[in-house]
Amino acid sequence: MSTPPGNLPASPTIPLPDDLRAAYEILYAKLEAQYQATADATVLGAIGPARDNVSNILTKDDEYKFSQDTNIFAALQTQIASTNQGLSTLETQIQSTASHFSMAGDILSAITKVLTFFS
Repeated sequence: MSTPPGNLPASPTIPLPDDLRAAYEILYAKLEAQYQATADATVLGAIGPARDNVSNILTKDDEYKFSQDTNIFAALQTQIASTNQGLSTLETQIQSTASHFSMAGDILSAITKVLTFFS
């Protein structure tokens, strides 16, 4: 089930709760595996930015946990909101072009799991 782009909250809990962080880690692993397993420019162009953005969320969450810095807190909130909008778009793209993704089901499942924390 896809979450409409306008329905994602702007202020997730920071630092990330363990279950949400685990969902992002699983999603990152699946995106990274697909990214490394293909040479298809369409696939690389679609999942590369999502992979990088999810990695940035995990990195910023770590930075915030270590420093409790309000600037990092704000940056993480912005990164999560932006990434989740992109994930929602990617979810729609994968659903419409699933034949181009060998791991589409796994990636969609991981995206859906992350987005359920925000619906």
